[in-house]
Amino acid sequence: MTGPLRRALLVALAIAAPAWGQFELYLVNGNIEQPVPRTFDFGSVAPGSSVSTPFRIRNVSTAVATLDLLTVNGAGFSLASGHAFTLPVLLAPQQSVDFTVIFQSAGTGMYSASLDSVAISVILTAAVPVELTCQLETASGYQPLAAAPVDFGSVARGAVATAHIVMLNQTGVTLVSPGPLVSGAGFALSGPSPGGALVAPMASVAFDVLFAPATDGVSGGLLTIGVRTYPLSGTGVEPALPQPQISVSLPQPGSAQQGTVTVNLASPAETSGTGTVTLSFIPALTLGAATDPGIAFASSGQTATFTVSPGDTEGHFGAQVTAPFQTGTTQGILTITAQLGGASAQQTISILPAVVGLTSAQALRSAGAIEVDLTGYDNTRTAGPLAFTFYDASGNVIGPGAIDADGSAGFAAYFQGSAGGTFALRAVFPVVGNTEQVTAFQAVVANSQGPAATARTSF
Repeated sequence: MTGPLRRALLVALAIAAPAWGQFELYLVNGNIEQPVPRTFDFGSVAPGSSVSTPFRIRNVSTAVATLDLLTVNGAGFSLASGHAFTLPVLLAPQQSVDFTVIFQSAGTGMYSASLDSVAISVILTAAVPVELTCQLETASGYQPLAAAPVDFGSVARGAVATAHIVMLNQTGVTLVSPGPLVSGAGFALSGPSPGGALVAPMASVAFDVLFAPATDGVSGGLLTIGVRTYPLSGTGVEPALPQPQISVSLPQPGSAQQGTVTVNLASPAETSGTGTVTLSFIPALTLGAATDPGIAFASSGQTATFTVSPGDTEGHFGAQVTAPFQTGTTQGILTITAQLGGASAQQTISILPAVVGLTSAQALRSAGAIEVDLTGYDNTRTAGPLAFTFYDASGNVIGPGAIDADGSAGFAAYFQGSAGGTFALRAVFPVVGNTEQVTAFQAVVANSQGPAATARTSF
């Protein structure tokens, strides 16, 4: 070879060298890159199943390089759509792009393809053995069993979830069904095993895998079919508490009454829990700034706690199944709410307006006066007109007869700052003469609903 020709070849090689080796192809596993050999095997893939492998092309040179070629040619192999670049793409030094190659075929046999890029050529291979295709029934149809773990989701402890598996013969010959095996806490096969069954072309056999968690938390298992294994997963959770239902026993839905609340359960409890029953009240009138303290449970307060245990059909307030309560002394709407877990129930009771309730009456005698003391409640807070009649030992009315008085201003001022409708009234009557001759009285207190009278009371 002559000297000038040798120099020309050397110049050509110097110019061509930078175009080769600018890009390298890697397998990607999380943050780990591994150089791809000239032949890469996808392994044994069940008929109809798919295998995806992520790759990365990196510019390993010290200059900007143009990536304008990326193809996969071969039956069963394809580039996944949706990668985040469009050819041609300029890559700075050490910059990279990621893509995925998918293999899927229902036909059995050996497969190969060529993965080509700039100065890169790799042979891809895969094998589809002569075996049944395993599929999982889902809400959207059947999917290859190998596509993802069989996830049973969240299942209440004591309940059962089922996965339906179909083994389909997509080959042209009759195949023998392998016997499936299941391992892992809470996982089991249901019914007879299809192992050993003859499956004709395009025919299928099926079986169910059950998940019945005995404890809370995540469980894992394996489904083995022939030489292949598939992961199983499921999460055991506490059973939901049943829906509460309120039962109120209240003979008369009025003020100053006592009743009981029972919390029934829509179904027997499968787990333990704690709930509450709450009394809330909306008064018909806005007089008084505080909540009526008479609206309360016997255990005190406007909230009572109950518990449920597995098998219970009603809540327990300590050792009792009822919670006594009182209705207070105010007209309005009483609401009783039971809360258990995420469920609730309500019942409302209308406390209607009523005449004044007089709960006690007595009188005291002194040398020159008679003092009458009354206690009671007015759920309308409208009391005002008063009348007092006094009697002698023979039962005769002492003159001048009924003594009327207007207590409206006093009652209104009292109720303005009171909580509830209870009151105590003290009335003093001067007496001219011998107070010993006054031996009984009767009082009348009226409100918007009419008059209420005490019995004739001796003193």
